[in-house]
Amino acid sequence: MTVDEKQLYYRLIALWAVCEGVLGGIIHGINLPVSGLINGGSAVIIVCLIAYYVPQKGAIIRATIIVAIFKMMLSPHSPLPAYFAVFFQGITGELLFYSRKHYKFSCILFAPLALVESALQRILTMTILYGMDFWKAVNAFISGLSHQQSITNYSLYLAGGYVFLHFVAGISIGWIAGKIPGRVKGWRNEFLLELNTTSEPSSAPALKKRGKMKIALLVVWILLACLWFQSELKIGNPLIPSNVAAHIILRSVLIIMTWYFLISPVITYFLNKWLLKQRSKSQQSINEILRILPQTQLVLNKSWQYSSNKKGFKRLNKFLKTILVNSLDIQNEKK
Repeated sequence: MTVDEKQLYYRLIALWAVCEGVLGGIIHGINLPVSGLINGGSAVIIVCLIAYYVPQKGAIIRATIIVAIFKMMLSPHSPLPAYFAVFFQGITGELLFYSRKHYKFSCILFAPLALVESALQRILTMTILYGMDFWKAVNAFISGLSHQQSITNYSLYLAGGYVFLHFVAGISIGWIAGKIPGRVKGWRNEFLLELNTTSEPSSAPALKKRGKMKIALLVVWILLACLWFQSELKIGNPLIPSNVAAHIILRSVLIIMTWYFLISPVITYFLNKWLLKQRSKSQQSINEILRILPQTQLVLNKSWQYSSNKKGFKRLNKFLKTILVNSLDIQNEKK
């Protein structure tokens, strides 16, 4: 690996690590409803760029482990599914880009796999937590609202549509990722920034990572409780039987208590122990990335400020292009 390749490799890893905890807050700041897709899509693009610019075998896996280590260091309370997603992206990326041939096709194949895995993980979480009764309750609830005599399998349509949305988005993101290396030089004149590491931090939005899955689960609990009371108090026609709602709530409470107090602490302990061993093996790389992190944060802040003349998706487009140009520009690192 040449000096420039190694430098670029560390910059991409630093960008991946920062995006894991920062990008969601920025997207929330411009009120876009697809932050999960954009978060996952950003990680996919970074993996594709590592495959293109650092074609050595094992580069993606090493980057994945380092990103997981930084996730442990910077966000020690990150849920286990977040680690599962990172490792799935890394392992799948390493396998699909192993020969580094047919780069664009590999991007189009890799992106939907990574995003569909994320969607399936959320659906699986809901199913484990609430059981199949939850999906039956969804069917009964929608059928009750529409006053249908027979119950249609709406939950299958909802889950299928959710997965399909991630698949289509994955195809689009993979196609974009395959085009980036050929286009980034053309973006340079428009989006390259003058970066001064001693400058004052720009006014980026509050970068708080929101527990969206926890919020969604809380909303489901409240809805189920309301449906249970509606059925018990006989307010109109019961949308779902009270015993079904009570069973779902009890099951979810038991599973969450088992997960948070038994399974999750045990798995987290062994995962952190393994990551600490990997940290000692990769200490030189970690030190180099720690040195780059303030510069990476500066790139995000300046890019956010530079895109302020746009709104919504246009701002996101300009913001991401600016990040890519300045992250891939080696000369900025040498200033």
